[in-house]
Amino acid sequence: MGVLKIAAIILLVLIVIAAALFFYSRYRINNIKNYGNLETSLDKQVQKTLAKENTYGLVIGVYKDGSNFVKGYGTLLKGENLSPDGASIFELASTSKLFTTSLLQILCDRGIVHLDDKIADLLREQISLPASAANTTLRQLATHTSGFPSLPQSLMDKMQDEANPYKDLKTQDLYDYLTTCIGKKAEGKFEYSNFGMGLLGHILALKVGSDYEVAVQRELLNPLNMSHTFVTLDSNMVDNIAQGYNGNGEPAPIWTDNVLTGAGSFLSNASDMLLFIRANLDKHHPLYSVLVKTHAQQLGGETGLGWLLPGGQEKFIGNTTVLWHNGMAGGYASYIAIDTIFGNGLIILSNKSEDLTGRGNMLMRMINTQSWKQ
Repeated sequence: MGVLKIAAIILLVLIVIAAALFFYSRYRINNIKNYGNLETSLDKQVQKTLAKENTYGLVIGVYKDGSNFVKGYGTLLKGENLSPDGASIFELASTSKLFTTSLLQILCDRGIVHLDDKIADLLREQISLPASAANTTLRQLATHTSGFPSLPQSLMDKMQDEANPYKDLKTQDLYDYLTTCIGKKAEGKFEYSNFGMGLLGHILALKVGSDYEVAVQRELLNPLNMSHTFVTLDSNMVDNIAQGYNGNGEPAPIWTDNVLTGAGSFLSNASDMLLFIRANLDKHHPLYSVLVKTHAQQLGGETGLGWLLPGGQEKFIGNTTVLWHNGMAGGYASYIAIDTIFGNGLIILSNKSEDLTGRGNMLMRMINTQSWKQ
């Protein structure tokens, strides 16, 4: 038998095995047994994360059947027996982009701005934008289709502190870049942009005539009674803030950002974030009629307003109606998800800078398929 024929047979066998494994995995995922004890199932999954030292302290919050469940694992301070809970505060990082897009929808509903307003018109009193940004809209900023890079090189050049990279940025740095928009591509293609979302927050703050944090608190957080969600550190909150750790397990500070704040500068706890989740899912909630509009697919693309739509990974494990976002800063990570059909939600907060997306996907699938112990 020739070498090529043997190689072809081996390749065919490997393809058959791979296909069998794929379809078996799909079968297992679509036929998950309900063991009737969601808390125990969650515990097992979270303990795997802790065992791998992907985090030191972690809090999960679940919204299911119209009720909240919160549980902390691990420690707030490495080496100490200080368990986190629903009041423990973590940096949200990019998960709080959803506050920016929620603010956008609130202001749109009031007629203060419109999704397809051009940023060149909204910034006319501050700066004249080049032709490459003349037709960029608020909707494109909110859906990462504006063509702006994740971070312009001119801003990265000023970010010299690796532990707290955004702290030295000034508003003038933002405007200096906008005079040229070097590196900006044409609008339309999804390209995740921290700069674009930060710029959106800046523009919305200008439109309402206040600081970005104040605007989000007034329009979103205060109506939701999210009193432990903030950007500016409050001495009354400090004792509840979990110590953050970078990927190497070294202590890391909270990132500070006074320019691109809308890209992800809020801190919060699980109890507060469950209030936000509920407002996005409970049809009787006063803010639901506004927030539900942020869930709709925009421009035929990969997102709603801020929310990321199910991708290949989500669809493979059965999370076909889950909207989500994640966040990661120097010493923290977060993951939020809502299922608009099942009406369930999840928030995960961690004090280590490790991506929680995979774990969040699995936990969300578990929440949708397992029931609470009766």
